[in-house]
Amino acid sequence: MTRSTRSVDREEKPVHVPVSAGEHLLRAQGLHKAFVLARDLLGRPVARTTAVDGIDLHVAHGETVGVVGESGSGKTTVGRMLARLLVPDAGRIELDGRDVTRVRGRELTALRRTLQVVFQDPYGSLDPTKPVGSAVTEPLVVHRLAGRRELPARAAELLDAVALDPVLAQRYPHELSGGQRQRAAIARAMALEPRLLVADEPTSALDLSTRSEILNLLLGLQRDRNLSIVLISHDFATVRHLAHRIVVMYRGRVIEQGPAEDLLAEPLHPYTGALLAAARAVRPDDAAPRERVALRSGRAARPEAPGGCAFYSRCPVAMDACAEADPALVDVGAGHSVACLHHDHRHGQQHAPTGA
Repeated sequence: MTRSTRSVDREEKPVHVPVSAGEHLLRAQGLHKAFVLARDLLGRPVARTTAVDGIDLHVAHGETVGVVGESGSGKTTVGRMLARLLVPDAGRIELDGRDVTRVRGRELTALRRTLQVVFQDPYGSLDPTKPVGSAVTEPLVVHRLAGRRELPARAAELLDAVALDPVLAQRYPHELSGGQRQRAAIARAMALEPRLLVADEPTSALDLSTRSEILNLLLGLQRDRNLSIVLISHDFATVRHLAHRIVVMYRGRVIEQGPAEDLLAEPLHPYTGALLAAARAVRPDDAAPRERVALRSGRAARPEAPGGCAFYSRCPVAMDACAEADPALVDVGAGHSVACLHHDHRHGQQHAPTGA
């Protein structure tokens, strides 16, 4: 077993240390994205849905930021915008202080050397007509970083870095297990030695034991290479294993964020509490299961609040004011922020809005 796949305890993960704006590798501000649902006979949009509604997000050098939310929360859309697979309708994305929001052509190709993506489906992300060795070295060919004679040695090196036998370079994706395919996908993403990795549900298609191995692999790669990671998942148990900070999304907006240990120990938003309660296991050594949070069933329980909190119809602690006021994300100290009127009411204080 290589260093990258050794068993990793939670206590080994570096403690989150707030950084100044100048130390951010990635900074996104005011990201918006809507998708067309229907068009008229002339092709003009007549119905849209907003997937991401004005979020801010930053990632420091060597930091993992976990983006959590249920299906439809907008987390995958955020990841695709950060990776420049989608162009935001509005907002700005900076990488090392450089605006990369709308770069294209050669500039976008050059950006791929710094920023790579690992997708949810390891089989769908690998070309089934090419052997694994060809797949993992393809980025080197595209970016002209290795000659044809060098490729077999580079393939062996990349596979070894993710604890795969170099012999597998001659096999095709369908001959590998799900975990082996995901390792190959990670090897391909690391071929260009990126500084930022966007991992979109990288373990959701795998069994439990393989998930742990992949997460340990990512943690080892991060430590060895000072890699920054945006980890997108619906599962707090997965995010807890890697994340220094956690960002919780609901209906396209950030509703809570903060250092992982603080947010896991004391979630301030009812939605965050519900996600934690629904997780398979936030801590394997928990002596008692976390108390379940009963959410209301939406419109059947309470009418929607067009001008109020988006979570109003499902919230078990909603107040009358929640139907009228849309809470802003506010700083509650130590890098922890939440968008919830109930929190302000409970603590009897008001805060100034803050960015992500």
